[in-house]
Amino acid sequence: MIDLDENTKECKQTLEKLIGKKIIDIDFKYYDDECWRVYIGTDKGKMVMTFCKKWGCPVVELRKDISENMEDYE
Repeated sequence: MIDLDENTKECKQTLEKLIGKKIIDIDFKYYDDECWRVYIGTDKGKMVMTFCKKWGCPVVELRKDISENMEDYE
């Protein structure tokens, strides 16, 4: 069984990584009627959030430009 409180906490912690970043671009793509992705470009890199209807929380990837420091999203 999934611990929804823990899952919600993890989602919140991931999204809090956007605080203090300047959002410069947003894109949206769907893959089928079950899943979609939101691409959030910031001044420190890109956050990619993959959502599926059956998931309690999106899967989040933090993508960096080669020239950027990884600590920017820590």
